[in-house]
Amino acid sequence: MNALTVFYAQALASEGFKVNALAPGLRKTDLNETAAASDGDPTEAAAGAVRPALLPDDGPTGEFHSWDATPVPW
Repeated sequence: MNALTVFYAQALASEGFKVNALAPGLRKTDLNETAAASDGDPTEAAAGAVRPALLPDDGPTGEFHSWDATPVPW
């Protein structure tokens, strides 16, 4: 996924697109009942997904972040 993120970020940069990856973290949902209730509210992850969608023109591209905007190491 990291390689695809960087590939598309580079390939689409000239078109003005930004491509970043987001790790939502472990969340208790109907699809993931094994997660503990304390693992996080799905709305936190959703808010994390909105952040990269609203990046300014000079914002980052080709990066991988956690739901709370913490950079995820490769």
